[in-house]
Amino acid sequence: MKNKSQKNLENIISKRFFLLSSLKALVVGTISWRFFDLQMVENRKYEKLSDNNQFNYLMIPPERGRILDRKMRLLAGNMDGFSLVLKWNKNIDVPNVIKKILNVVEIDEKDLKNFYDEIKNYKTNQTKEILITKNLSQKDVAKLAVRSVEFPEIFFSMTKKRVYPQGIIAGHITGYIGPYSEKDNKIKVKPYISWLEVGKTGLEKFFDKQLRGKFGRKRNEVTSKGHIIASQVYEKTIAGNDIQISLDMGLQAFAIERFERGNNTLVSVKNKNIKKQIENMREITYVNKKHVYKDKKNRIVNPQSGSLIVMDVETGEILCSVSSPGYDPNIFSDDLETSDWNKLKNNLRAPLLNRSMSGVYPPGSTIKMAVALAALESGIIDYNTKFHCSGSKELGESTFHCWAKNGHGKLNLIEAIEQSCDVYFYELGLKVGIDKIAVMMKKLGLGQYFDIEIDDRSKGVVPNIEWKLKHDGLKWSLGETLNASIGQGYILTTPLQLTTMVSRIANGKFAVTPTLMINKNPKNFEPLKINPKHMMFVKKSMEKVITGSNGTAKNYKIGSKEIEMAGKTGTVQVVRISEAEREKGLIKNEDRPWKKRDHALFVGYAPTSNPKYAISVVVEHGGSGSSVAAPIARDVFKYIFKV
Repeated sequence: MKNKSQKNLENIISKRFFLLSSLKALVVGTISWRFFDLQMVENRKYEKLSDNNQFNYLMIPPERGRILDRKMRLLAGNMDGFSLVLKWNKNIDVPNVIKKILNVVEIDEKDLKNFYDEIKNYKTNQTKEILITKNLSQKDVAKLAVRSVEFPEIFFSMTKKRVYPQGIIAGHITGYIGPYSEKDNKIKVKPYISWLEVGKTGLEKFFDKQLRGKFGRKRNEVTSKGHIIASQVYEKTIAGNDIQISLDMGLQAFAIERFERGNNTLVSVKNKNIKKQIENMREITYVNKKHVYKDKKNRIVNPQSGSLIVMDVETGEILCSVSSPGYDPNIFSDDLETSDWNKLKNNLRAPLLNRSMSGVYPPGSTIKMAVALAALESGIIDYNTKFHCSGSKELGESTFHCWAKNGHGKLNLIEAIEQSCDVYFYELGLKVGIDKIAVMMKKLGLGQYFDIEIDDRSKGVVPNIEWKLKHDGLKWSLGETLNASIGQGYILTTPLQLTTMVSRIANGKFAVTPTLMINKNPKNFEPLKINPKHMMFVKKSMEKVITGSNGTAKNYKIGSKEIEMAGKTGTVQVVRISEAEREKGLIKNEDRPWKKRDHALFVGYAPTSNPKYAISVVVEHGGSGSSVAAPIARDVFKYIFKV
């Protein structure tokens, strides 16, 4: 029998054995669970980390969508090219890498400067893809590919260079693309893609997301030292969508040439008289590098500046949008030099400004139809109401002149529009009042933005009593009503608004809105809610401007039995004429400094029998609307209708 001491010893040993066994089981269980956790639970995490050590993922840019005109002619497309990119991190010896590359291929110094500037301006240590150059030739790529083991830090890919075959003809509408920057904050992209190019202006900017497409990814299998073993596309790119717009490049090209020529003549630089002038001139705008324009006095002149727009009065489609001077968007695809950019930016005629959409001008007499409709709709006058024009209108201590020094005599509304009598519209403005005039102008499309596919737009100004109080803190005066009644003073409009106004008058029923898209989903345009009889009367008055014996544009008929245009001329003073100057006699426009000459305007539509297209022509400092702007409009309509 076991004594008591033995039993106590056995109990102690049993307890210790149980304790040790439990401790062993706990240790083994913990280790087993950790193995299970590593193998099963966190398997994906460590598999991903392993993949990141084994694979490099590179972004693949998609092919950007094309921009096409209404007849499928190319406005913006892509050309094959090759880029060289460094996958940079803080441990890379950049100068040594570049030195080795330069032993194989040549790289432009400007590209290298931009590359080093990019690294210098990068503030974090995060890995980043930095463009070295996008101007590799296929031969350069072959040389680098053969020795790729020496350059584990770089990769090169086939890229697409943006090209604009129409060049300056459609530059303001297509816009251009450029490197992504912090200013492009509406575009969501990964910050380490320095080579990404996005739309900067025009359609390229407005439709950037649709044109850009979806990026792909390439997976490179690499060694521990970064040498590529194998490469495959991990995610395919999706090309951007094509955009077809309403412009007609045939019409656009004709309109630009006709607009810039104005009433001047194209002459060769080899002409003896022209040669002498060129020798004494600092800046000359050449046409096709071999010609210049000369005026009637054989003086070299610049191409005309301004805008020309043609719009379908039923659909609002814009067939032509000229802004002169223009620029060639291709220069932005070739790494624009600072000197070239400064020339564009500092050019006094502002070639980067899209005058058609965002240029603002006093509309002059081109808005007299709106004043007439405001009076007719208010019941203040009828079709036969007459006023007498003596050549001026006295208001308080001020005198407001008509363009006809000796006046027009007594005339009715249709005659006042035909002859563009200022005094008649002074009287009309006083009776109607600025508020009712402003309401009608806005109803016809002035003083507002349109939902058009371009961001570069201006609203202009349609003033009224409330606007003046908010703008200047002053009360509206009757003299300001007189100025507004003939399209001067505070009122400012864009060529796009003027074209829309004429489209609504020509349409007669609906508040058509402009678009740059072809076959856009039909809109249910709002009704104009203007008496159709009043609208027909105003249209008949616009016909008289062209066909009437006293019409301000009677010398510029289309002259076809089937096709004729209706319209309204406008001549806008940009410098106030003093009484002393009036007494001495006015200096002719062509003899004044260019900046002091009047603006020439014309708005109209054709055919008169069944309006199809509306037009606006604004020639900056061009002189007379009847003799400069009207013939341009006539010739564009003749081109459209093949007269």
